[in-house]
Amino acid sequence: MFVKNLKLKNFRNYEETFVEFSSGINLICGGNGQGKTNLVEALMLSALTKSPRAHSDDDLVKFNEKGFFVEAEVERNFGLLKVKTILNESGKHFFVNHNEVKKVSEVFGNLVAVYFSPDDLKIVSESPAERREFMDTDISQLSGSYYSLVQRYSKVLFQRNKLLKTVHNKEILSDQIDVWDEQLAFLASLIIRTRKNFISKISKPANQTMKHISKDADELKISYVGAKGESAEEIKSELLKSLKFNLDKDMELGYTSIGPHRDDLRFDLNGVDAKNFASQGQQRSIVLALKLAEMQVFEDELGEKPVLVLDDVFSELDSARQKKLYQKFEGCQVLMTGTAFKFKPNNDYLEIKVKGAKIKTKLQFKKSVSVKFS
Repeated sequence: MFVKNLKLKNFRNYEETFVEFSSGINLICGGNGQGKTNLVEALMLSALTKSPRAHSDDDLVKFNEKGFFVEAEVERNFGLLKVKTILNESGKHFFVNHNEVKKVSEVFGNLVAVYFSPDDLKIVSESPAERREFMDTDISQLSGSYYSLVQRYSKVLFQRNKLLKTVHNKEILSDQIDVWDEQLAFLASLIIRTRKNFISKISKPANQTMKHISKDADELKISYVGAKGESAEEIKSELLKSLKFNLDKDMELGYTSIGPHRDDLRFDLNGVDAKNFASQGQQRSIVLALKLAEMQVFEDELGEKPVLVLDDVFSELDSARQKKLYQKFEGCQVLMTGTAFKFKPNNDYLEIKVKGAKIKTKLQFKKSVSVKFS
């Protein structure tokens, strides 16, 4: 799949713009603060229903405006799709081919994109919440029903935590909490099983990519840290035992201390925990390997390559790793942002220059012949 074009109105620093993309490599160049990252942020909003950068939708609205409009036209194997997001005074609205979509879960899977920015180093270096967000975002792109499952789990978890905060007599609490434990363990077992399956699929290609970009210097192992068991039934049984065992602790804390909302991922690089021992450069390579492995898993599941978005990533990589990465981009649409690119692709690419939210595009050919078309 690839994004043919993107329309923006009152999004970040863009008043109104329209940009066409190449189905191959797109180099989005510009100085800091000109709007190149805002461009790919709008594209990711179309894929994820939310910005990967902003905590509030209000942050995406151009100054002195009341809402925004974003529309991405996507070429899929089965035809064209238009994915539109509108924020106005009544809230955020999603449309697919001009039909309003009422459930957020139904937006996922129309435009599937893998996104990497320097902030994604948090996946390796910071809290388990970053790693859970990574898993849930990726799996939701493949399955809108998984997104709905996580929302259902959150509601049951809220009710269980409410009981823990308000009922302080263990005997009374035990009588009331069993029904919530049963629901929680059931939903949690489905989430954990799905996550484990996803990680098992992503581990091998991530290690292969890590070896490729490090010239066989590094070995990467990814493992899920959570309830034991492989089948949903095994995981549910394990969780029910743990919920009962931890009840006194949970009463004291006032919240549920185990479950998929507390689980984690572990990245071992050459046999040691990457979070504690990998250099920043190695951590960046781990995340890149992870993102490129996502590409492989998405392609296997969808039967077509997703879009790859690299936001200001190349500037932090040495020359050898930049060259190695270009070899991984064949056959997919890539959008890369940067102030400058030391190495250019060996095949045709589109250069998109952004200055003051104004866009100029130029198609660059392999033999250094260029044709300006907008």
